[in-house]
Amino acid sequence: MPKKKEPATVVKKTKPALAVKEPPSSWSPSVDKLLDTMSLIPWDPFRGFEWPIEYELPTRIPYVDVIDSDSEYVVKAELPGLKKETLNIQVGTNELSLSADSDMEKEEKGKTYLHRERAFSTFRRNFGFAESIDTEKVSASMTEGILEIKLPKLERRSERKTRRITL
Repeated sequence: MPKKKEPATVVKKTKPALAVKEPPSSWSPSVDKLLDTMSLIPWDPFRGFEWPIEYELPTRIPYVDVIDSDSEYVVKAELPGLKKETLNIQVGTNELSLSADSDMEKEEKGKTYLHRERAFSTFRRNFGFAESIDTEKVSASMTEGILEIKLPKLERRSERKTRRITL
């Protein structure tokens, strides 16, 4: 008895809707192979070179909140460990500038630092405001490393009205 032929099934390959790629930090196999080969070379260009423990950390930019209410702007900035004397606050009609000078701790002689991160470097932040600020009434206070600046808005003047005068 001859075998009955079954109809052929068609398999259609589809691509996934979202292609998942490896994270950018992973190397391609060829780069991995090259690095493995290079590690077998006995010559090391960095042999005998001591990496310094102390290095310059990137500038720490303080976190800032700017709050807009009907009558004033309130700016709050995190400045832990900053001395008030090093802080510079300047205010203009529509702008605020915060900056601090470098207050880096000096390395003491005779101490061996295994790890060192505590430092504060110079920063500058500028903010622009849509409404004019009453610069004479600006106030600032600092409590537990949080700087709070209150910037009262100038009262809105009534719109100028023009009228035509006939002779």
